[in-house]
Amino acid sequence: MGKFQTIRVGEAELIALQDSWTTRGPGGFFEGVEADAWEPYAEWLDEDGLMAHNFGCFLIRSQGKNMLVDTGLGQWPNPLDLHQPPSLPGVMQEAGIPVGEVDLVLFTHLHWDHTGWNTRGEEGALELTFPNARYIVQQKEFDYWTGPGDKPTNGPDYERVLAPIIAADRLELVNDEYAATREVVAVPTPGHTPGHVSFAVVSAGERAYVLGDAAHKPVQLTEPDWYPGFDLDPVESTKSRHMILNRAEQENALLAGGHFAFPSMGYPTQVDGRRSFRYVT
Repeated sequence: MGKFQTIRVGEAELIALQDSWTTRGPGGFFEGVEADAWEPYAEWLDEDGLMAHNFGCFLIRSQGKNMLVDTGLGQWPNPLDLHQPPSLPGVMQEAGIPVGEVDLVLFTHLHWDHTGWNTRGEEGALELTFPNARYIVQQKEFDYWTGPGDKPTNGPDYERVLAPIIAADRLELVNDEYAATREVVAVPTPGHTPGHVSFAVVSAGERAYVLGDAAHKPVQLTEPDWYPGFDLDPVESTKSRHMILNRAEQENALLAGGHFAFPSMGYPTQVDGRRSFRYVT
């Protein structure tokens, strides 16, 4: 079973939810960045020199709504060497948020590891995991993955995770700075995918940013030009990362990264004159 952790952001609540996790060597995760480049950043590796890779989602409670950001891996077969089976619905139940109480599912983007728990059940008899929710997707993100032409293999499985929410009339397509509540607003951070967004939580003078894949690892606060090879537009993704991380540092905002090692949340900080990351505990 995965873990969860809760932190308040003003009058809102942000809950990190771990679906699953794995480890891998750091060399090559970022394009052109080999293992020796990580030597100054050993703090982000485990005792075996491996990088923890979390598959996490976030639940935002704001102004009477329960909003889930991304839906993780799901029950479907995948090529990953996971340290535990994906368990998002069970973790949510343990955190006091039954799947039936989710009002909105907000997607940062539609990669398969962010859309997996849209549905569950048997092939041919799928049910929506979050039966009372509306599923909110950026129009340009949806158009890219469902439009003509060849696509990368890390996109959503249409029949398993998109077709059922469309058939149930639960899909809502939005544009740019969509406001889920007055406290929760999408921030366009394109590049990783064309319609990628992060989410700003602004409440009672406090701020947080749920990053999605605008940043994958805390080391990118120090090395924001490092990017993974699966960014569709590395120039644009790097521009977006600089923007959102600079904004968070200026605002002393909480950062929540679904692929950051659990507990996934922390603050920009300065270490020896360079920006770094401090986990909340």
